[in-house]
Amino acid sequence: MRLRTGRLPDVAGDFSCASCGQVFRAADLDRVLWCEECIAAARRKAQRIGIWFGIGLAGALAAWVFLVEKPTIMIGGWIGAVLATFWLGMRIGRELSYGILRARSGSRPPVQ
Repeated sequence: MRLRTGRLPDVAGDFSCASCGQVFRAADLDRVLWCEECIAAARRKAQRIGIWFGIGLAGALAAWVFLVEKPTIMIGGWIGAVLATFWLGMRIGRELSYGILRARSGSRPPVQ
């Protein structure tokens, strides 16, 4: 298993994961005491939330464009703007939701 940045391999002892509660060696947990499985699960959930956030943002922009602006000749530019909004919204939603998931689950004190 490779160590990622933020690991503390010189800390001895076993700690419980701050998210799932399973006991791991200190070298197998990241700096906020999360195991690899919990990190991967949080990333997957954050990805799903980010996709829905991007769809919502892009849908709102598309509704505004087609109901208020009523484009005729420059429709390609508007479609590009909606796609860019989806991509940026997805990225922003993913990072925000991942941070919130980590902050909420990591607030419990770990059991040593």
